[in-house]
This record gives sequence, C-alpha cells and structure tokens, in this order.
Amino acid sequence: MATTHIPTPTPSAHHSTRSMALNLAEWMSDSLQPFGVQTYFDDTFWWRKPGGSGIYLGALNLDTQADNTALLADLQRVKAAWGGEEFSLYDCWGTYDLSSGGFERVVQNPWYLRPAGELATRDYQLPAGLTVARVATVAELIEFERASWVGFEESEEMLDSRPPFSWHPAATVENPNMHYLVARFAGQVVAGVIVQTSVDMLGIYGLSTLPAFRRRGYATALIRAAVALRPDLPASVFPDPPSVPIYTPLGFVVAGEIAIWQRKL
Repeated sequence: MATTHIPTPTPSAHHSTRSMALNLAEWMSDSLQPFGVQTYFDDTFWWRKPGGSGIYLGALNLDTQADNTALLADLQRVKAAWGGEEFSLYDCWGTYDLSSGGFERVVQNPWYLRPAGELATRDYQLPAGLTVARVATVAELIEFERASWVGFEESEEMLDSRPPFSWHPAATVENPNMHYLVARFAGQVVAGVIVQTSVDMLGIYGLSTLPAFRRRGYATALIRAAVALRPDLPASVFPDPPSVPIYTPLGFVVAGEIAIWQRKL
C-alpha cells in the first residue's frame, strides 16, 4: 500500500487518536471474547492471546506517551504468549520503530475522522432498489459474513471450506455496542459494514461490497447509515486507500496515521 505522511498530531488530535484506539480495542475484544480468547489492556497497551479469527491483530498501543523501549517490552509479553505464531501490532500513532524487536512495518496509512453531527439528507436518496438494515438474527449474520468473504475476494475453496462464524461469532449479534449493517438488492446481501460504538467514538470496520455490485453507491449508503446510528459521536475509520473517496465526501478528514507491524518469524 502507498504510504502517506502527515504532520505530528496536535493535543486535540492526540485525544481523538486515543478514542479511536480504544474503540478499536473494544471492537476486537468484543469480537474475540466469544471465541474464548483472552484479551488484556491497561492505559497504554492492548493485546490478546492466540485463537479466534486471524482478521484481528495481536496487539495495539493506546497512548503515545509510552516510549519505544516500553512498547517493545510490552510486546515481549505478547511474543511469549504466542510462542512461534505470527502476530501483528497496530501502532495507532504511526511513530514507533519496532524493527529492533523483530518486527517489520507492513502498512502505514492515514486514518480518518468525521466530527459528530447529522449528515445532510435533503439531496440524498438511496440507490434504486437498495435497502439498508441492521443484522438482527444469527441467520442474517451468516449472510453478512459470507458476503464479507466474497467482498474481500476470498477464494472459492475458502468459501466452501470455512464454517459460519469463523470471523464473527454468533454471540456478537446480541452485543448492544456492535452493529452489523447490510445493504440488500433484490433480497441479496450485496454489501456490509460493522459499527462499534464506545463512550466517545463510533468506529467503522470491515466495509465490503460484492465485486459485481461495486461503484453503484452501495458502500456510501452503508456509511451514511453507520454515521446515522450515533450522529452525536465522531466517527473513525482506517480505510484501504482505494476506498477513501467513499468517506471524504461525507466529511471524513485525515486525523492521524496508523502503522501495522508484523512479527518476523
């Protein structure tokens, strides 16, 4: 992925980054604990034990006040728990250098923030034939999950062999802070997104659209619905660069930078 560098965050940006990081930690904890995976966090660091789905990273830093040495020391605990398994870390400020600890930076890109507030609706209409709704049942979560696999272009072999709830446990449907939204066209789930609400942030995760239904405005409809769940909260997202144009017309702006570091084996 391309790397974009931004100026050092201001104190207010620091607060927003911490809120984003805490939301991310809550989303991963809420997703992993139904798998029976233990998660841990303190004021500066979140991490988890192995298990569950590999789409959730192994650790993330929660505050840039910790120095590089302290973060590397925290990662030693994670290494011990994971043994010889590979795991990755979110550096939510994009400021650390973990190469001396046996890690390789594999991604560094901006994350985006939208201030709290209602979206303008006067000139917006859903694409013709599209409906957007929250997943309310386990059966609907199965549809959401399979559509996500297709949207992320998993192979046919993986689609046929992977059992339901491999990424998203059934119990998460009942979580009041986690919302799965689906867009349907002619009754088929064609796009989906996950929304995690916390005390002071709305986090957007896992946006995907089936390849045959892209560039029709379906992803935009989902993000509008996501923001509308809690317009009193700012909204954060760490998008792949090609999907950035979905967010910026809705008021999302660059607010910081995230690096992903992967353990070298």
